Amino acid sequence: MKKLILSGGAGYLGGLIQDHFQKDYEIYILTRSHKKSTQAGIHFMQWNGESVGEWTQVLENADLVINLAGKNINTRFTEENKKGILQSRIQTTEAIGQAIEACTNPPKMWLNASSVAVYKESKEYAKDEFSPTNGEDFLSEVSQKWEKAFYKYPNVDTKKAVFRITLILGDHKGSAYQTLKKLVKVGGGGKAGDGEQIVSWLGEIDFVNALEFIIDNELEGPFNFGNPNPISNAELMKQLREKYNVPFGMPAPAFMIKIGANIIGTAPELILRSQNTQPKRLLEHGFKFTQTRICDI
Repeated sequence: MKKLILSGGAGYLGGLIQDHFQKDYEIYILTRSHKKSTQAGIHFMQWNGESVGEWTQVLENADLVINLAGKNINTRFTEENKKGILQSRIQTTEAIGQAIEACTNPPKMWLNASSVAVYKESKEYAKDEFSPTNGEDFLSEVSQKWEKAFYKYPNVDTKKAVFRITLILGDHKGSAYQTLKKLVKVGGGGKAGDGEQIVSWLGEIDFVNALEFIIDNELEGPFNFGNPNPISNAELMKQLREKYNVPFGMPAPAFMIKIGANIIGTAPELILRSQNTQPKRLLEHGFKFTQTRICDI
C-alpha cells in the first residue's frame, strides 16, 4: 500500500483527507502530542513542528506528503496571535522541506496548503493562478510567506504543488457551513456588511477530489481550490435561505460583525474580506467540479 505523510491532520481538512485517502494509503500523521492510533492504517509520529528529528525517517520512500499545519486563523488578530499564525506555517513547512532534502529516497509528491488570500482583495476581477500574488493585508502576507517557505528547498526529486484554499463547505463538523446553516435556521441569515464581498468556495467532495486529481496527474505549481462560480455574500446567504425554506434573514451590518467577532474571539476579515478567484489551472487540466451551487452541498 502507498504511504501518505499528513501534517496538520487533526483538524477539519485533515479529517476529510484521512477519510478519503485511507482506502489507498497507509497514513502517518505528524503530531506535536503523543498519540496512539486506534484505527488500522492510521499511524502517529511525534514532531515539534520546527526542526528535523526522528520523525524524518517516515518520509523515506513515501508516495505523498500533504502539509496543512498551522495555527488556526479563526482567532483575534492580536500581535501575539498573528506571530503564531505566521511562524507556525513557516516553521513546519521549512522543517518538511529540509527533511525531504535530506532523504535518500524522498517522497514522490508534496502538496502544501496556502490560501487565496495570497491575492489582493477584489470584487470586480476574479484572480486566477496567473494573477499577481501581491495582496498587502495580514492574510496575504501569511499566504505569500507560506508559499515562499514551501519553495525554500529545491527538493528536485519531489513534485510540488500548492493548493490555495477558499471557504470549504460541507456536512462534516468543522465546516463553516454548519455555522451558516444554524444562522439561517434561527433567522440570522441575511447579508454580512454590504453583502457585496465575493465568496469563493469549494464543496468537501470537490476538495478531496481535486487533491486526488493533482496527485494522479502528477501536477505541479499553484492551484486555486474554489469552484468556478464564486458569488457575493448576499447571494450565498440567499441560496442558503432558499435551501432551508427560510423566507427572511436578518442582515448584519459591518460594525455589528466587528463587535461580534471581538466577543467570540475571531477576526471580522474572515467574513468581510472579498475573495474572488477562479480555478483556471484545474479547469485547464480537465478537472470536473461536482458541487458548483449551494444546493449541491
